[in-house]
Amino acid sequence: MASRTCSSGRSSSSSYNSNSKWRYDVFLSFRGEDTRKNFTDHLYSALDRGNINTFRDDEKLPRGEEISPQLLKSIEGSRIAIIVFSKTFADSKWCLDELVKIMECEKEKGQKVFPIFYGVEPSEVRNQTGSYGEAFKNHQTNADEEKKKKIEEWKAALRKAGKLSGFPLQNRYESKFIEEIVGEIRRSIPKLVHVGDKIVGVDENVKQVKLLLDAKSNEVSMVGIYGLGGIGKTTIAKVIYNDLLNQFKHHSFLENVRERSKDDRGLLHLQEKLLCDILMDKTMKLSNVDEGVEMIKSRRYLGKVLIVLDDVDCQKKLRFLADSPDWFGGGSIIILTTRNKCCLNVNKEYSSYEAKGLAKNKALELFSWNAFKQHHPTDNYVDLCNCVLHYAKGLPLALVVLGSSLFQRDEEYWESTLDRLKTIPLDDIQKDWEEKTVTKILEGCRFHPKTELKELDDKCLISISNGFIRMHDSLQEMGWAIVREKYPENPGKWSRLWEYEDIESVLTTNMGTENIEGMFLNMSITAEPIKLHVEAFKNMNRLRLLKVGPYMVRLSQDFELPSRELTYLEWSGYSLESMPSNFHAYNLVELYLRFSRIRRLWEGNMDARMLKILDLSHSEQLVDISSISSAPKLEFLLLEGCKRLKSFPEFKENMGRLRVLDFSGTSIEEVPSSIRHLHGLEDLNLSYCQNLMSLPDSICCLSSLKPVLVKNCPKLRTVVNVELELRSSFLARQPLNLTCRILKSGVICRNSCFYSFKTLNPRCDQRKEDMHPLPLFVQLCITNSASREIQNNSFKPYSLKISCPSNYHGMEGRIPSDIFHQSSLENLSLCNFNFKGAGIPLDNWYLPSLRSLSLHYCNLMEGEVLNHYH
Repeated sequence: MASRTCSSGRSSSSSYNSNSKWRYDVFLSFRGEDTRKNFTDHLYSALDRGNINTFRDDEKLPRGEEISPQLLKSIEGSRIAIIVFSKTFADSKWCLDELVKIMECEKEKGQKVFPIFYGVEPSEVRNQTGSYGEAFKNHQTNADEEKKKKIEEWKAALRKAGKLSGFPLQNRYESKFIEEIVGEIRRSIPKLVHVGDKIVGVDENVKQVKLLLDAKSNEVSMVGIYGLGGIGKTTIAKVIYNDLLNQFKHHSFLENVRERSKDDRGLLHLQEKLLCDILMDKTMKLSNVDEGVEMIKSRRYLGKVLIVLDDVDCQKKLRFLADSPDWFGGGSIIILTTRNKCCLNVNKEYSSYEAKGLAKNKALELFSWNAFKQHHPTDNYVDLCNCVLHYAKGLPLALVVLGSSLFQRDEEYWESTLDRLKTIPLDDIQKDWEEKTVTKILEGCRFHPKTELKELDDKCLISISNGFIRMHDSLQEMGWAIVREKYPENPGKWSRLWEYEDIESVLTTNMGTENIEGMFLNMSITAEPIKLHVEAFKNMNRLRLLKVGPYMVRLSQDFELPSRELTYLEWSGYSLESMPSNFHAYNLVELYLRFSRIRRLWEGNMDARMLKILDLSHSEQLVDISSISSAPKLEFLLLEGCKRLKSFPEFKENMGRLRVLDFSGTSIEEVPSSIRHLHGLEDLNLSYCQNLMSLPDSICCLSSLKPVLVKNCPKLRTVVNVELELRSSFLARQPLNLTCRILKSGVICRNSCFYSFKTLNPRCDQRKEDMHPLPLFVQLCITNSASREIQNNSFKPYSLKISCPSNYHGMEGRIPSDIFHQSSLENLSLCNFNFKGAGIPLDNWYLPSLRSLSLHYCNLMEGEVLNHYH
């Protein structure tokens, strides 16, 4: 029942696997001239919202005589091909070549092909009549022998594709048509969860759980699988989920609930993930967990759902995810796994099943697959294997971990390992760490984590999934035992310290030595703060990793931290005004001093050439950050909530690696022009900077910069050529995002609402010959503006949505008149306007390109017709 093994041999349960040879779920083939900006774009967006990985070629991709190798690989790597046959599809040699390749992949690779007949009949495609016949007459004109051969290939591919069962548009609404296509595609893609290459002994547990489920009933089935960590609960749930998946249109597997929901924010993300899965819409966002509960309950109309909640640790989380059968449609199946049987008491409808360990013969088989890469042990290791089985007590994960660690080891090593195991208890704890954090720490210590972690994963000593590294407690305990082995009674000589009692003993008696390389003093509710002597760290000159939880130590003013090897320092609530006078930052890679009392980092210009991350968030006494000029490799500078910080540092030319800059909640008044040196800057957060008045022209040079966050900056009046994102709380359920380019527009954000919106000029300081219509979408939220004017010369949208907030009734239909004189405008949507008083100025319109007008909640009479002539 182990979740994974490392053998490349034949699997005894290959049906449980979900390995995929496909890079994309869908390859979208279409004639850009016909459908790129309408039907195909809407279809692509719907597939993307449904979390269907879709390849769509870039309209800027150069068109040559032959399809590029990159495009050929994309076709070959797609599970499904959707071909949009439109009026001029056959005019394009490129489209026809794509079609030939797709039909070749259908035959040779088992690729599924779904034709869409958009404005054409299947017979036109199949028999090359109508516009397709005309296209082939043109192709045949002056065709040489080579081209004639290619024309025959095109015709054969069209005949074959035209005979396939597909989707004819006919006289249907496109939105319903696209919904039908996405539903069929989703059903055609098996979203199996990965189980493993060798599954041993899972069948009996799966059988017993299925007896508690009634997949054919119209009742809601709810089952909890409980047991020790590592017993195989997740594996059982995965196997059942994969077996039942094809019976459900709506389904979700939420892994690692315990680790991913340590606070309400994490729980909120899980609710969003659950809704995204069952609604097939990855854009789902929630404001709070209570809203999430109501949203989940309100989706009963979807019918039956299949949901697995893996590793739930308390009733509270279950109450926000799957509290009652009343939340779900008839025939739904809800499965949860937990180490805490009490979780199942949240509702009497939950049946319970205790996962059983492996019988001896199955335990030996699983262990052998990992220790010997075969289903049985070699003769001279049989007795040693029996000792391991006695220790593991049928726990699958322990068998996998131990088997992997003993692979290709001699008998002496086995015996030594078994001796150590006698002193290590087999708890039900499994350790998890965020992969990014571990990688950065190891890189700072000059290891090579990308390859070394992969090797450990390949040997099943750790597992890496969903951004987390997981290690079973028995392996961690073994590592701790090795650390303690040489000096069991003298923690001052260990290489690592992790227990509060050991750390307290070492620090209060000054017993630390140069052996200590890492010390992690995590927050403890019961532990008393340790009072440090000035020389507590004096002899730890090889200390590389130091993590101190908040309120865990008391420092004297003459505190010293002399190690020159320090690469990772995290000290939440650090209580001194600066780092110690003998502090060395030469090898420091990451420095976290959140919620500290620090006023400045250090005196003078200290060499911090290796520093990549500096996080001083919520250090309210901080007044000087000029020391970052000595950190040329800095990538993250996080200063959120540093209320007394009034000025930006000057950025040097060698600081181009800085990617994230967070000054939200500080007292800065301006951004220095030297920000132009930050060529790699991607994220800039200036929200809640109450004194910020302007942004410099030089910010225009930052080509990698994403929308700048400037929420609630009441004094900000002059903004030059920078993309801003302002979040408004007008909408009750979903915060409104406004992203636009503005020039000296007087945009003022007060109390999270737009106070003034005078002039919008989305093209900033461009030469006239460089101007192009504004692409895609601009959304304006109009409030009580004294003046609303749009500069026609530069504002050239082709899709515009104007919204009056639903809780604001002062507009009475007043819209900037210049909106109705946009010659480039193709799509116009007006929402929440009251036209009864002011009406729509139809007589005055000049919208020659307008194709679509949408009026949502605009208080018009039923049956009222609006005419627009141009």
